[in-house]
Amino acid sequence: MVFESIKLDWMEHRPFIVLFFGFAYSLLGYFLATIFFGNTVSIAMLFLTTLFAVPSLIRILDVEERIESKEGLRHFFHNHKEIFEVYLFLFLGIFLGYIALALGSANMPTLFDFQMKFLARQESLSGELIQSFFTRPLQPSPTHVMAILSNNLLVSAICFLLSVFYGAGAIFLLVLNASIFSSFIVFVSQQLARVSGDAIVIFGFFSIHLVPEVAGFLTAAIAGGVVSKAILTEKVFSEGFKNVVRDAIALLLLSMVFIMLGAVLEVYVTAPLFYHYF
Repeated sequence: MVFESIKLDWMEHRPFIVLFFGFAYSLLGYFLATIFFGNTVSIAMLFLTTLFAVPSLIRILDVEERIESKEGLRHFFHNHKEIFEVYLFLFLGIFLGYIALALGSANMPTLFDFQMKFLARQESLSGELIQSFFTRPLQPSPTHVMAILSNNLLVSAICFLLSVFYGAGAIFLLVLNASIFSSFIVFVSQQLARVSGDAIVIFGFFSIHLVPEVAGFLTAAIAGGVVSKAILTEKVFSEGFKNVVRDAIALLLLSMVFIMLGAVLEVYVTAPLFYHYF
């Protein structure tokens, strides 16, 4: 694996390299999926992208677990800064790769068939729904915030649990979210292009709540990953294991803060901005 062979200090201190490889892996996953899996490309490319990313993330989690077992909550933000950047830039690279694929595809519904069906099933997404938003705009309320919050907290909990049982394997859920976010943004941009062609503005509006939302998912995945490593390498109830658990709890609390911030911003900032701008 090319990504696995990159020196860890390169990945941790030069995260833009991770963004490049995340972008490249999403494209490579797509091309291999079209060759070997034909009509099921929308799902196959997610698994292939994940397979490219997991080996190096496992190595990074090894280093992170060793640091946490020794230091616990000391220098909390400093200790987690680099691994968080690796996860974040990897996610952004994959996200941008899928954006490029969606924009460059002549038939986006086929390329992202699973993602579009997921959005239609879970969010009732359609062109009619988007257009109706502007005739019957959302009235922000705590009820809407709680609905979004409960769903995103569930996703965050799944990220944590998958990471505990599969280590870096929870990256699949993050890859899936990257593909769903990208297909959603491109679809909405195509619909609103009939009103305004300013796709950059659309992307910027979505970023207001997507950034803290994704940060919450990533933080939960990191917490689960280091706990997974601690279970394998530390003695249960040892001081090192306790340090990792305390650190993981702090990461989960931070994840909840990110998720709550994202829900509030989505209802009270992103939605009104779309209505007023378009």
